[in-house]
Amino acid sequence: MNRLQGFAMFAGLLLAGGAFAADAVHYTAPGKAPIDLDTSSLSRTEVKAGAHGDAPSAWQGVNLIDVLRAQGAPVGKELRGKALSDFVRITAADGYQVIFSLGELDPDFGGRKVVLVDRHEGKPLDAKDGPYRIVVPDDSRPARWIHSVTAIELVEASTAEHRKP
Repeated sequence: MNRLQGFAMFAGLLLAGGAFAADAVHYTAPGKAPIDLDTSSLSRTEVKAGAHGDAPSAWQGVNLIDVLRAQGAPVGKELRGKALSDFVRITAADGYQVIFSLGELDPDFGGRKVVLVDRHEGKPLDAKDGPYRIVVPDDSRPARWIHSVTAIELVEASTAEHRKP
């Protein structure tokens, strides 16, 4: 299957209401069953950030590292060795994808603030941007401010022969 066929299949699933619900973020990780994320039990945060020359405004949601921690990703003291090559791939409804390394996100390493937001200036995101988007306040360019997030995937990047069980 080529890339275009894969995208067409992905789009068909979205339109048919298949693999991804429009109001949910699908989470996958190696060795775990896929789930639709429930962030209601996570601490909420607010960041001030602006994109494309806009004045900074208030975005509310949950820290991506907290989402990963809640799903059992190797963070904190568990983030060592080959797990340092793991990354998170985030996909939008239109197929656009961005990645972040676990080391970049973990407060013990890079500590990059990345927020899965569902509110802007206290209001739910509009249909164009939401219901979820990623906001990275410190990025000089907002190219990783991915909107209409449908999937978050933890990916093991080290080769099999180098990863210990």
